[in-house]
Amino acid sequence: MRGLFPINKLNLICCKCGNIIETLPQSCAQDILINEDNQILCYMGGKYGYRPLEEIICEYCQKKE
Repeated sequence: MRGLFPINKLNLICCKCGNIIETLPQSCAQDILINEDNQILCYMGGKYGYRPLEEIICEYCQKKE
């Protein structure tokens, strides 16, 4: 079975540094919601909460702060 998100097809980009995200952060891969606007939200940990894929933050930037 294929994964929920084929990362190489989505071209996820960190909203802070602009780098391509090749793997989802562990917290995001475990908790994903769809809101009332049919927007996919990933849980980015206690500091960032749920964020849309357009506002995802790479693990490197999360560790820097």
